[in-house]
Amino acid sequence: MKIMTMEQFLKNPSGSYSASFARRDLIIANMEDRFAKLLSKKKNEFKLLVFRGNNKNEFVFYLKVPSEEIPNLYYDVVLQFIPTDMKCLSNPSLRNYALNVFSNSPNFHFTYAYWYNKDEIIIKQLKDKVSQTALTTEPVVKNAEGIYGFEKSVYFALLYLKYNNLDKKFTANSFVQENLSFNKIKPMVKSCNAKMIEYTAAKKKYQVDEKEKKKAVKKVIKKKNNKISF
Repeated sequence: MKIMTMEQFLKNPSGSYSASFARRDLIIANMEDRFAKLLSKKKNEFKLLVFRGNNKNEFVFYLKVPSEEIPNLYYDVVLQFIPTDMKCLSNPSLRNYALNVFSNSPNFHFTYAYWYNKDEIIIKQLKDKVSQTALTTEPVVKNAEGIYGFEKSVYFALLYLKYNNLDKKFTANSFVQENLSFNKIKPMVKSCNAKMIEYTAAKKKYQVDEKEKKKAVKKVIKKKNNKISF
């Protein structure tokens, strides 16, 4: 089992393949900028539940992360923080806890799920939400090298925790709902296949709507030009 932490996911998820991300600083700056714009635009659309994991020392964050472009489309992202030693338990931060993850975003599903599963960092309780094909078929086209990269939905979820101080135990504890568990939130989490169907339909509708908007704008401009013509 591989150990990945919030710190690693945010700063260097590619690990030993860091040569492939020589301009990692630019990627991080870009992700931070895009997240800031998304939060400014859709702050109220982010949803969060916090509960204990397998024991009282584990923290689990279940987030609804809105799409950057497509209206009314959200990804279910779940982050499980697991202490690995006494240092973790005594530290006020969660940033160096072992981090297991799940997302039903298409990018997570088709690019990273195979490698996350191989390294045993997909949340076990939600693994059946990922298709068997994604879990067992190496993504030779999208990610043959097994680079973790900056998976956007997970990265944005981690930034949401960071900028709301939820990576601090004191803050996280104030959000914990003791009556929640994996069994209770699992029915709320859509499978990767179900989310892919939803994504495809929502994207198609968005593209049609945008096309219609452009047509309407052109008509208005044409009308105005005809009025001022001599």
